[in-house]
Amino acid sequence: MDTTTAPAILAEQFRSRGLTVINADDQTVSVMNPLNPSLTEAVGVCDGHYVTCWGYELGQTGDETGTAQRLAFLLALPSDSPSRDTASRR
Repeated sequence: MDTTTAPAILAEQFRSRGLTVINADDQTVSVMNPLNPSLTEAVGVCDGHYVTCWGYELGQTGDETGTAQRLAFLLALPSDSPSRDTASRR
């Protein structure tokens, strides 16, 4: 996988799980739990792996679905949380 497109794909996976993407560029995706804005994390690509700003490896490029699910869990987002688009219509 092209590492320049990996963060964009990951950002879409975060959004689909209800996380709010607050910043995304070619290197890093920053996300926030919309239910608790103090819970945030930045994820970047390093040697083919997604790594948090704290140095935790979340997954490999190519496994954006699993990586997004793990970060949603770490940011305490309920698994039945609606997507951002659904939540904004309420």
